[in-house]
Amino acid sequence: MKNYMRFEASVSPLYSNSNEDLWFSFSNGKLIVRSNGDEVSILTKEDLKNLNLRLEYIQCIGALDGYNCFCCQVGEDIQLPSEIKLYDLKSLTLLLEEEIFLLAAKSLLLLNWQKTHRYCGVCGHCMERKNSKSERALFCPKCGYTTWPQTSPAIIVAITKGDKILLAHNKYFPKGIYSVIAGFVELGETFEQCVRREVYEEIGIRVKNIKYFGNQPWPFPNSMMVAFTAEYLDGEINVDEEEIVYANWFSKDELPKYVKSKSIGTELIEWFIKTH
Repeated sequence: MKNYMRFEASVSPLYSNSNEDLWFSFSNGKLIVRSNGDEVSILTKEDLKNLNLRLEYIQCIGALDGYNCFCCQVGEDIQLPSEIKLYDLKSLTLLLEEEIFLLAAKSLLLLNWQKTHRYCGVCGHCMERKNSKSERALFCPKCGYTTWPQTSPAIIVAITKGDKILLAHNKYFPKGIYSVIAGFVELGETFEQCVRREVYEEIGIRVKNIKYFGNQPWPFPNSMMVAFTAEYLDGEINVDEEEIVYANWFSKDELPKYVKSKSIGTELIEWFIKTH
């Protein structure tokens, strides 16, 4: 398996314990890493021994390159040596290699799932982790209700009109920052239907030639981003002013500022730059 996939997903350790096992450790939603300038690395079992932190919500997530991987949460008021730092995960998208970033995202998603499902949604009793080597689940010992990790599907789409791309400023973005259109999929809705609805609701235009581009787990807060490209069909830009406050068409020579990261939103914009 190691020669086929670098990462092997598992709810229990796949290899013998090692001081080089990786621990994706979070404090108040921030990842704890070893930092040396622009070089950052995930904590190992040996690092955690030396830090002597109290660990909570420990879960095995699998193994990477033959070393077990775990995620955990530690307290908020912690004292760390100068070489160990806390980073918001978004700020690490360009500093961590893609495989490591995805594992950090998976870890944060799992920790948030466990923290938000401490009590049964049916009877309110405390949930317990299911004792299984092959299944990750929480169950209620009182009524038997069982829940598994869930993610919220969302679309993100690059819309082109000739040699221009539609970019929008969301009211939650920093000043001057633009991106492509995104939104959550509703119950009973296909991805393509969601693309049409979100674009029409937020921007007021209709699109055609919707094509799959790629996907990415995104733990902010709990999404699976499914990316598409589409072409302008008709209509005039009319932003909803609830989420989108401004949108326009831009050629690649007049693009406004956008966040450059490993996000699939950045990939869509850079796809446009390369192909138009």
